[in-house]
Amino acid sequence: MTGRSTKCVLATAMLLLTVQGAMSAQKYPLPTAAQQAGIDKDTSRHFGDSPADPGPLATDLSPDLTPAAIDAATRKVADWQLARSQPYFDRIWTWSVLYSGFMAASDSTGDAKYRDAMREMAKKYDWSLRNRLPNADDQSVGQTYLELYLHDGKKDPAMIAPTRADLDSVIGLSTLKPGDPRIPWWWCDALFMAPGVWVRMSEATGDHKYIDYLNTQWQRTYDTLWDKDEHLYARDASYQTKREANGKKIFWSRGEGWVMAGIVRVLQYLPKNDPHRAFYVEQLREMSARVAQLQDTDGLWRAGLLDPEHYPLPEVSGSALFVYAMTWGVNEGVLDGATYRPVITKAWGGMLQHVYADGRLGCIQQTGPEPALYLPSASYTYGVGGFLLAASELKRMSLQHSGSAVVDTDPGRSANIVLPVPANSSLPTIFLVGDSTVRNGHGDGANNQMGWGEPFVSYFDTSKVNVVNRAIGGRSSRTYITEGHWERTLALIKPGDVVLFQFGHNDSGSLDDTARARGTINGVGDESKEIENPILKKHEVVHTFGWYMAQYVEQTKAKGATPIICSLVPRKTWKDGKIVRGASSYGGWAREVADTEHVGFIDLNEITARKYDALGEAGVEPLFGDPHTHTTLAGAEMNAESVVSGLKALKKDPVGKDFSGKGKAVKAYRGK
Repeated sequence: MTGRSTKCVLATAMLLLTVQGAMSAQKYPLPTAAQQAGIDKDTSRHFGDSPADPGPLATDLSPDLTPAAIDAATRKVADWQLARSQPYFDRIWTWSVLYSGFMAASDSTGDAKYRDAMREMAKKYDWSLRNRLPNADDQSVGQTYLELYLHDGKKDPAMIAPTRADLDSVIGLSTLKPGDPRIPWWWCDALFMAPGVWVRMSEATGDHKYIDYLNTQWQRTYDTLWDKDEHLYARDASYQTKREANGKKIFWSRGEGWVMAGIVRVLQYLPKNDPHRAFYVEQLREMSARVAQLQDTDGLWRAGLLDPEHYPLPEVSGSALFVYAMTWGVNEGVLDGATYRPVITKAWGGMLQHVYADGRLGCIQQTGPEPALYLPSASYTYGVGGFLLAASELKRMSLQHSGSAVVDTDPGRSANIVLPVPANSSLPTIFLVGDSTVRNGHGDGANNQMGWGEPFVSYFDTSKVNVVNRAIGGRSSRTYITEGHWERTLALIKPGDVVLFQFGHNDSGSLDDTARARGTINGVGDESKEIENPILKKHEVVHTFGWYMAQYVEQTKAKGATPIICSLVPRKTWKDGKIVRGASSYGGWAREVADTEHVGFIDLNEITARKYDALGEAGVEPLFGDPHTHTTLAGAEMNAESVVSGLKALKKDPVGKDFSGKGKAVKAYRGK
């Protein structure tokens, strides 16, 4: 043995003795010799490390699910990881998961530096994968290439051509590769690595063959690895007979996290009318229910889900992927918020307990195929990627809830209505004015109902523009004015702002009924009627729907802002297999006002009605939280996307520069 080798061995031995002393004091089991060899290899490849002394834990992070608190945690972890790892960027899966997290962090925080770093990485590698006939791990970096392509308004074909060629090279193979009899996605981790690439390629190219391949291969993996008793996936077929020290089956937290997060990465781009969509939704529901049962008292999960006593340290990478998937499910209305928000909240607080003062995210297991032992300081790129993905969905959840008024779906005039105001007065603002289909009650999804104004926020870069939802349930075009809400909103509007108006659902009632007195006269003319308002207890002159809408437009213009009128979202009312439109009533009258006043018009009624028609009655049913009017979060998301596609179809889109990556990915509405 050379002198240099002897010194390396002695140094390693001294490090292990130091670690052993620290770990013994804390009563954590040490990695085995084989596991330590894997840790050393990961360190040599710059995937991460596990120092004996990582320094103090962070004391400046809050577990509160507020946009500011989540952004602070996101930036602290992302900034540390970016500075530490950028010199060693590679295309292996350990890095590609981190890249997905960086992309999400840019969308979430509005800070382009993480996405810019990804663009530089992609250019360095000429937008190519690692190997010919790439397996799922090799394909995984393609998710970032495709997201950059979909985010880029120019959509340069060169950004996706190498990945497309490599996918085409394996699409006809029924096995992993020639001479290898295993199915392409023979291990459960593959369900995160590859499917997200294939579904994004279909979105980028419009070619459904990539989704067909995805659906076929996922089904084959499911048939091979799904455990119907535990509602979890075996890591691979060899683990179906292996057992933990306590005799129970081996289910690895990160492996299950890969699958759940992979489901989300598919559902984000899978067409709403795809016949396989229900399969993925049900998988997410089954796995979430089982995983929630296995959550430990600190909010996190152990490496071995069914033998937590053998793995006393929490495992953050699996926990982060669980949080990402469950939070997305709640945000989309796929999972019940009342059931999973407590699980999510506890887990997020638990993860923050493992962030160090410098931004290191600890308690991440090293690479491997199964549960293992590691040190509290252990930090690896893919675990940080999972954390950033989770934070992005938590931020979306927090934005849907921030600034919500303490009101019911249809609050009485005497309710304490506190509407949100712009968070940053130096930025332009997009104001939303409307009824409960824009903001329902508290805006928190209560009663499984949500207006489109809440998810609408996520389509914009909130570092460039405020999005302020001042809609109130139960209001008509008339009562939003007569109760003083419009006057208070108008006072906030400044030059350069944009105001979207959507009314009509509540305008058809009686002019002077004793319960609400909120109706307007049909049409857009100058007709009026004098009444004694039984609610306001005063004399009132009531006008047409069009007259009130014109008041909004003219007064918004006078403030130097841009008004845009939306037709009302369609109700779940079917006739001859089609959704009943509002073109002959409030939808058509809204268009007439927009034409007369020469302002932008978004035919939200028609845009969403077409989507409902395509889905059919059974497909639309889950999008509603009541018999016919109020949407679930999933339905609200669909309507929000319809508004964005309508904005992009305007001759002059006043908010085009302010879209987030998610907003940029939406296509303009093409009309008939």
